[in-house]
Amino acid sequence: MIDTGDDSLVKWLVIAGRQVSQHLGQQLAQINVSASQYYYLLKIHDNPGLTQKELIEVEFINPSNVTRAIKQLVDQGLVSRHRSAADKRAQALQLTAEGQKMYPEIKAILDREEALFRQVTKKQFPDFETDQLVQILKSFARLHGDTDKTSNERKPSK
Repeated sequence: MIDTGDDSLVKWLVIAGRQVSQHLGQQLAQINVSASQYYYLLKIHDNPGLTQKELIEVEFINPSNVTRAIKQLVDQGLVSRHRSAADKRAQALQLTAEGQKMYPEIKAILDREEALFRQVTKKQFPDFETDQLVQILKSFARLHGDTDKTSNERKPSK
């Protein structure tokens, strides 16, 4: 019989990540935010004046993805950009009043998803500590570093 890796940790991380992302996307669509946008709204809310460059450097996000998402959020009237006081070449990001209104709605969706996860895991594994899993996943996410930078470094220049 061929081993299909049914118990593969990596396989189930990928499947679970995809399923959670799709479900979040459906929930967020009800408030006109995409699964690829909500994260930026949370980060900007928690770090007013954050620049796109800082966001890229800290979060292992492809620069073109950040640029595209921020442009969409600006076009939707959820984020504003203005010249950074610290670096006149940079654009500081802030949530607009409309973006501020979205924040609690996004948090409520994420909190419900996390509560569901905790409920399911506690039912199956009463002694399970989700905080430990978070630390494991953080370590795993950083295991290979910034793969966008690594793959770009390997590409031959034109």
